[in-house]
Amino acid sequence: MEKKKDIIFEDIEKTDLAKLTKKVYKSRINNLFKTKGFPDDIIQVVEELNPNNNLNSEVNIVSNILAIANISKTFNKLFDKEVIDSLRELYDKLATAQKSKDQIETRDNDVTWNYLLSLENNLEKPNIKGDDRLIFHLYITPGIGFIPRNDFAQMKIVDDFNDAENEDYNYYIRNEKTMLFNEYKTSKRYGQIKVEISNKLDKFIPIDQDWMFEQDGEPMQDNSISKKISRAFKRLSDGKDITLVTLRRAFATHIKDLPDDDRRKIALKMGHSSMTNSSYSHNK
Repeated sequence: MEKKKDIIFEDIEKTDLAKLTKKVYKSRINNLFKTKGFPDDIIQVVEELNPNNNLNSEVNIVSNILAIANISKTFNKLFDKEVIDSLRELYDKLATAQKSKDQIETRDNDVTWNYLLSLENNLEKPNIKGDDRLIFHLYITPGIGFIPRNDFAQMKIVDDFNDAENEDYNYYIRNEKTMLFNEYKTSKRYGQIKVEISNKLDKFIPIDQDWMFEQDGEPMQDNSISKKISRAFKRLSDGKDITLVTLRRAFATHIKDLPDDDRRKIALKMGHSSMTNSSYSHNK
């Protein structure tokens, strides 16, 4: 096990993390290897490292294990995939308990999810562009089951999974009607997200482009897609200031009253903990 620990340390060193962060992770790894349950009984490990059952400590322990598992393949291989999935579920339940579900103050441009759904009636207005329709169907209905940030900005369109091996990109696999999210804000914690989309949505995805959104044949950048989303919904809503954050807050408010397990499943797809979903929500 000492040899594996050394390899894990090497994996940490190869990252572009700050020196202090690397030091912290190495300390966490040392503590993990000292426990009696590691790596066979990860729940026992968490309990050993948190003898006082402190909620904040437990959240940090589980979060660190998941982060290290995403950095080091050697560390990840110490566990079955089911164990990692269970840890992700545990993290979300702990994080939800850590933060109250109190609603945050309503913003001037907040809208309800039902209002956003009603904008489908405006898709055939003369001033609506083709990309406006694509944006609406990607984010609202039929959608993909959650509201990503601007992760469609550099989404490459390919025919099959063999063309999607570069994990620096997000992909739409046309033949499989599947999206792969490799690059997003919390990808180091949650790993790749795979989403199957509906036939209805597939019809709106461009067939003559290499990227979901292009500008002069090149993938559109994050800032540009954010502005594009705002302009699309301004046209659809006859002038309302609806941004990507507005969409995410509306969706989070829409799902906040669902049972915790349902919210957690959506949150995991969303690349957020249930805690973060709660922080996005607002008063109806």
